[in-house]
Amino acid sequence: IKNFSQYLIEEEREVYFTFGRMNPPTIGHGKVMDTLATKSGKADYKVYVSQTQNAKKDPLSYSDKVKHARKMFPKHARNIMVDKKVKTAIDVLVSLYDQGYRKVTMVVGDDRVREFDVLLNKYNGVEARHGFYNFKSINVMSAGKRDPDAEGVEGMSASKQRANATNNDFVAFSQGVPKSMSNADARKLFNDV
Repeated sequence: IKNFSQYLIEEEREVYFTFGRMNPPTIGHGKVMDTLATKSGKADYKVYVSQTQNAKKDPLSYSDKVKHARKMFPKHARNIMVDKKVKTAIDVLVSLYDQGYRKVTMVVGDDRVREFDVLLNKYNGVEARHGFYNFKSINVMSAGKRDPDAEGVEGMSASKQRANATNNDFVAFSQGVPKSMSNADARKLFNDV
């Protein structure tokens, strides 16, 4: 630190993030990432993927999810983080706090805003087994509403994609991936699911 004003700027570091299962990643997740990038403005933004894996609801491994998400959304690829220590949204906050951020905003689906707002603020400044974080501000904002009955991005969900894969319906599955994704990459994701 060369001067005091540089210290002040350093103290106010802000980050936006999202945390999700993305099993498999869909065009709906792309919408969340686009919202994240837009809302963050000049601040940093990071995308964290859960490490949950089981045959029924979470067929993709952590590394496969990250690999496919980076391929599906190349403009966000550098912001899709790999951190084996991050297993929950609270782990994300501990990690971001340790990286020197002091203001944090989580972007989630409309139906999860209240749940995360309560959870993340509850542990602010509290030393617990998950670790410690003490942000000046923690905000949770909506990436937009999702209508499960809608067509296209608004109606897309990972559950629908898993069902399409189970039913061996590649045509329906391909509707849930970005148009920019090659057929070979979409087929690889389909087979992995």
